Amino acid sequence: MKKLPISIQTFESIVKRELIYVDKTPLIWKLVSKGQYYFFARPRRFGKSLMLTTLKSFFQGRKDLFEGLFIHDKEENWTVYPVIHIDYSLVDYRFSVELFNKTLVIHLKNIAEEYDVELINNEPSTCFTELVNKLGEKYQQQIVVLVDEYDKPMVDLLTKEERFRENRAVLSNLYGAMKALDGHFRFVMLTGVSRFAKVNVFSGMNNLEDISMDDQFATLAGFTQTELETSFADWLELLRQKFEMPMEELLEHIRFWYNGFCFDGVHKLYNPFSILNLFSKLDFGNYWFSSGTPTFLIDLITEQKHLPETFEGIKVADLTGSTSKITNLPLIPLLYQTGYLAIDKTERDGLRKYYYLGYPNEEVRYSFLTYLAAGFVGKDQYEIQPEAIGLRDALREERAADFIKHLQSFFANIPARLHIPQEAYYHSLAYLVLRLVGVHLFLEKETSKGRIDAVLELPDKIYVIEFKFGKVEGRIKKVETLAQNALQQIEERQYHQPYLSSGKKVILFGIGFLEKELAGGWKVL
Repeated sequence: MKKLPISIQTFESIVKRELIYVDKTPLIWKLVSKGQYYFFARPRRFGKSLMLTTLKSFFQGRKDLFEGLFIHDKEENWTVYPVIHIDYSLVDYRFSVELFNKTLVIHLKNIAEEYDVELINNEPSTCFTELVNKLGEKYQQQIVVLVDEYDKPMVDLLTKEERFRENRAVLSNLYGAMKALDGHFRFVMLTGVSRFAKVNVFSGMNNLEDISMDDQFATLAGFTQTELETSFADWLELLRQKFEMPMEELLEHIRFWYNGFCFDGVHKLYNPFSILNLFSKLDFGNYWFSSGTPTFLIDLITEQKHLPETFEGIKVADLTGSTSKITNLPLIPLLYQTGYLAIDKTERDGLRKYYYLGYPNEEVRYSFLTYLAAGFVGKDQYEIQPEAIGLRDALREERAADFIKHLQSFFANIPARLHIPQEAYYHSLAYLVLRLVGVHLFLEKETSKGRIDAVLELPDKIYVIEFKFGKVEGRIKKVETLAQNALQQIEERQYHQPYLSSGKKVILFGIGFLEKELAGGWKVL
């Protein structure tokens, strides 16, 4: 039984230690034989670094490492090329542009030392040019360039505009030098998270092929369902034994929690980080999301006051989101590129292609909504979870007054800068909170008599919920009256009728909102 490559992102280390390696070399062989200049974007911890180190070993002619893999017998030449592998985790880019320049030069000189080459330049772009020329002269071969997380010095500083622009200028000069050296390269691959930054940084590199949404390479990083079931069969059996359930039922739970990342509208993928941790700990948990809190995204959403319900089922035509203004970042493309939204499906209208987006899986959905709720109601995410549990317990035990009390606590402390006294705002926040309850939830449910605001389904009961919203304008409205009006509307329009034959207890629940004040009226059938 092979061990898991936990926290190991180097192909050579995985092979030498005989750890599990999901064979991506059929696609790597297609890459190296098909083209020369590539750009590939995927969310963090999605296997990009492992893919680059696999390419590095291939171009170093390490045929011994590929024994038993597809590419071993497919490639005939195994030519050895000098490889420039730029890894920004080894560069200090956060504190000043001077330190960024200095440490980037040191990184390039360290690469030169590996090939017994000495560099005299002390500016990144000229240092890179010198490195390429001297490697070419010494080895009489074209050069391979691999750049891991090309945009990290920018994405990590999205909230610091001046530093963002300074780092972008450094990278633009570096990648501009790469364009001028076109004839020196056998193969170039740059990976990153964002595609919007690529448009500005690589303005001169019009020969760079973006394969981020190319269906030929959709599964180049991440695990498919087949790869999960074949490469991790022994670990699946251990997990099945622990939870004492049939394998198909276990696989369905794994799909629900972790599957769903999609970059072409067809292939559904697992994030490797979540899967490796699932098997390492033999337990379901929040692994990928908790490994990097998207604080800047939550801040961006709350600052732009995007209502949370707009993030599911949204239809867009562009997922690149190119912009030259850091102060006006394209939110939806950014959420997609960072992995918090995924492509559910695509459709064409003539030649134009449209994308429908949603949360990729339960891990991302629940975790992201928790952080989002915390951001909108001015609470810490660790305060949100007990409140959500309280809501769920109140529903299960039919304690409607406690449900209203917990719901009220979400709205009571909304900061003034985030508050919008509009019905759509309250409806959206109510939706967000109900999503966190963790039961089957149907919103805007169509019936022959109208549209129900929400239906919550538990194992033994169904809640039919209607909201009524009011404003304090001139005369005082009573929030209790709004709640009773909501309950009355359910009964008059018989929204509950389709659920009477379900065999479950049906509870009608009217909820009134008068700005931040709440009240509820209910009736058990």
